[in-house]
Amino acid sequence: MRVSTLTPCRLWPFRAKEVKMGQRAESYSASKVNSVIGKGTEFEGTIRTSETLRVEGVVKGNIFSDGTLIIGKGGKVDGKIEAVNLLVGGEIYGEFYASNRIEANATGRIYGNIHTKSLIVDESAIFQGTCEMLGREENKSVKDEETEAAPAEA
Repeated sequence: MRVSTLTPCRLWPFRAKEVKMGQRAESYSASKVNSVIGKGTEFEGTIRTSETLRVEGVVKGNIFSDGTLIIGKGGKVDGKIEAVNLLVGGEIYGEFYASNRIEANATGRIYGNIHTKSLIVDESAIFQGTCEMLGREENKSVKDEETEAAPAEA
């Protein structure tokens, strides 16, 4: 398997067990993943986890993670996702919130609305929906102040 060469990756500011960004979702070693929903497995309902979760099967429902959520190449999720980091190599449908970053690699398919601080989409990935960049309030407030300070035209 060939891993694309991207700019050097740095560890996220989490525990050393966490995965690195910029790699294909299918290339993460099992030692870095705490829980797996394997290929051929279907789950319906809500999942809550504080660690790294990898989905290779099908999830119909919501996933709430205080860590990283990895959707592998064969994985599909239909529902709301909240995670610190979301790495997409499969298909996701719904509303997606990542407090740090969302990354879609070449096989990633995102259908829905994204809310995150950082978004990386491979040129071969598909993203259909909207994206709200979070944590940019300082830029918005500066523009609002400039607008208020400008004299009104009569």
